[in-house]
Amino acid sequence: MAAFFSASGRRLLSTAAAVSDYAVPIARIRNLARAGRLADIDATVAPLIPAHPKAVISALSVVGLSDQASAILSTIPSPTSELLNALLGPLLRRRRHAELVPGLLNAHPSAPRNAVTWSILAKSLCITKGADEALYLLHGEEPPSLHLYTAIIDSYYKEKKPHRAEELWRDMVDKHGIAPDAAAYNVRITYKSTAGTVEEVKELIRAMREEAGLQPDAVSYNGLIRVLGRHKRVDEALEVYRGFQEKVGAEGNTEAKSTPDCSTYTAMVRALCNAERWSEAEDVFYEGVKRRKVVELGTVRKLVVGLNKAGKGRAARRVVVGLRKKFPDHFNGPWQELEKDAGLTPGASNEEEDAEEDEQQPAKTAATAKERFEESGEGCFWSSTWLGPGDEKDM
Repeated sequence: MAAFFSASGRRLLSTAAAVSDYAVPIARIRNLARAGRLADIDATVAPLIPAHPKAVISALSVVGLSDQASAILSTIPSPTSELLNALLGPLLRRRRHAELVPGLLNAHPSAPRNAVTWSILAKSLCITKGADEALYLLHGEEPPSLHLYTAIIDSYYKEKKPHRAEELWRDMVDKHGIAPDAAAYNVRITYKSTAGTVEEVKELIRAMREEAGLQPDAVSYNGLIRVLGRHKRVDEALEVYRGFQEKVGAEGNTEAKSTPDCSTYTAMVRALCNAERWSEAEDVFYEGVKRRKVVELGTVRKLVVGLNKAGKGRAARRVVVGLRKKFPDHFNGPWQELEKDAGLTPGASNEEEDAEEDEQQPAKTAATAKERFEESGEGCFWSSTWLGPGDEKDM
């Protein structure tokens, strides 16, 4: 998802309710879809539609069955914008699905549109044709919304056109008097974390807090950790990481947007790996696993390969065996290649390593299927497997 989304993308998908109702068995639906058992999918979701129409529509859209989801939406006498967004939002997860958004939107003229709907349309156009193609939406009959501006600004940053993004930001704030929210600020922070300086990111966070009165969240802190790591200021990144964890613990804040997420651990582990601080990287990795947050595949591979080269083969094997044991249903596809990186025999039981992992990591327990899906997000281990191999690259 990182290819197209930062804060605005996550806001769109969360607002569009990407399967927020756990009465819908998303894992079963996905497995049936992969097996082409459409009749069984119909039998599974039919009794759930009356009580959970939004979750069913979103689940089908997530697994790539947008036609079936659209058909269900058509049967609802008074469709709402939430139901329409549940159909459209998940399509932004893949480039080839994003191009379906305009057609599906036209197929449901009776469903009301809201700010999120137009933002989803804008993002689909940005993904498939470029941000310039979405500009016309800012000049429609309705005044442009913060959601719409943020989606297009985000896309200009992704296209490496910061001057166009800044022009739109000024247009949004000065011409239309729209006050940016945390997600809008995070779009700028995310871009500066990959193309700017530490001071620029710190200034944006300061302005976010002091001038706009907004609370920095996980995306804000992730950006700061990322830019510090990129500039090899790893000790400072660790301070931010530890401070973020302590702040959340002190405030008792358990909201997903304000707690360390998969990207937090990914950024910190990668920064430590780049500095060849392997033991610390391993510690942070396990801190994430303990909270059911696992870093993205590329960073796990960097950790495993680095541990091996540093003469820590046992630690490298323990990382892979631990993932395989704790998430057996999701340790597939490209994740299985980690076995070779760790020097394990692919597909073998590796009993000795299993016993070693049990001995040294007794406190880490597997999440339930519901928890895995609930915690999934950009860069999560189970995120890439829920979506299927290659999905994150297409998002």
